Amino acid sequence: MTREGTADYKTCPMCAEEIQQLAIVCKHCSYAYTSASTGGTAAKVNGFAIASMVLGIVWIYWIGSILAVVFGHISLRQIKQSSGAQTGRGMAIAGLVLGYVGVATLLVLIAVVVVVGLGSSFSTELNQIGSKF
Repeated sequence: MTREGTADYKTCPMCAEEIQQLAIVCKHCSYAYTSASTGGTAAKVNGFAIASMVLGIVWIYWIGSILAVVFGHISLRQIKQSSGAQTGRGMAIAGLVLGYVGVATLLVLIAVVVVVGLGSSFSTELNQIGSKF
């Protein structure tokens, strides 16, 4: 289905809507055409998605975990706004999951240190009170 008098339109293979011939992403269903079908360039992997996944794996004294979460959210937003020009959503999600696991581990470690610290000072106080009687 082409518009009358023009060959500047093509039919999207996913949703069958008519879009411009040079479009790399369908505006109706967000189908991204590959470089073979468009003759253009392929979608690029988002750099923040790569960084998020790597930092989520490495942790680096939990600074990496925090950065993995931040970079993961940034990359997901950029990928969504790129309308198919960028990829790497899976890497961004992996980085987010690993980052959140690292942050949760840090919080549990802090809680254990606080409880053990409070427990030892509490038992010292009880010993001092008990020795007075």
